[in-house]
Amino acid sequence: MRTNIRLPKAILRCSAALLLGLSVSCASNNTQEAAPAQPATPVTATPFAGEVGMGVSYLQTRAADLVDAVEGMILALENRDLAGSKRAYFEARAPYEEIEVVAAAFPKLHKDIDARAYEFRSGELDADFKGFHRIEIFLFSREKVKPALPYAKELLESVEELEAVLADRGLFNASMEFEAMIDRCSDIASKTITSEEEMWSDQSLLVVRHGWIGIHSIYRHFATKVRAADVKLAERLDRSYRNAIELIRSDFPIGQIEGAPFSIIDRRKRRAIADASLKLRSHLVQAQIALELIDG
Repeated sequence: MRTNIRLPKAILRCSAALLLGLSVSCASNNTQEAAPAQPATPVTATPFAGEVGMGVSYLQTRAADLVDAVEGMILALENRDLAGSKRAYFEARAPYEEIEVVAAAFPKLHKDIDARAYEFRSGELDADFKGFHRIEIFLFSREKVKPALPYAKELLESVEELEAVLADRGLFNASMEFEAMIDRCSDIASKTITSEEEMWSDQSLLVVRHGWIGIHSIYRHFATKVRAADVKLAERLDRSYRNAIELIRSDFPIGQIEGAPFSIIDRRKRRAIADASLKLRSHLVQAQIALELIDG
């Protein structure tokens, strides 16, 4: 069902190696006319280019998982399989929540994929309301399969476009990524914790968990540099992430993508989740300063 053309792995490996400044031969097996020699152009090194590149590379793998999951949801919808469609919905939500940490790089596309009804003038009735949460309403609040199908097909087009966006490394840099991680922590503590994210599926815990995983998938490539700047800060940051994940670990049965229904999480634990995200945010701000990515 994919409409995009994937590059051969050898070309992708070559591109990644060049991005990281590694020496590698990218010669094609096909004979080509040699291009005229060009004068060398000075290259200005981008701070933390390697760390940024590795983080985005991980998100690219999750984008591929996302496309596969949406394709699976379409298949389940076509087979009128409500339970299978719900399962595929969760399997697609998880990778997108990790990718969402850098959604500032693609705001229009993010709205197409993940906007909620209140963001549109006519709410659920608005013609521009589509993506995950339009599908969520059909599957979980109305338990209808057929009307969700056209929106799932539109979603597939959007997530395939997302793969191309993540391949454009010019959209990403270290300063932007730290701002994005910090903002994501704030969102989890102030928005996701209200359960607005997955009102009908009742799976806001899935959003919390994979939101934190997405944050860490970016940060972990900077961890060595943070440790070099401030060992204690690096240890506090690592500990705050581990504690956050541990806080909700028991709410996710082994082998199951979805967690406990958010509606049964009591106020004390919700407060603990919000505080865990705020603590992680605080340490990320300190790391941002330690790496001189913001004025102190």
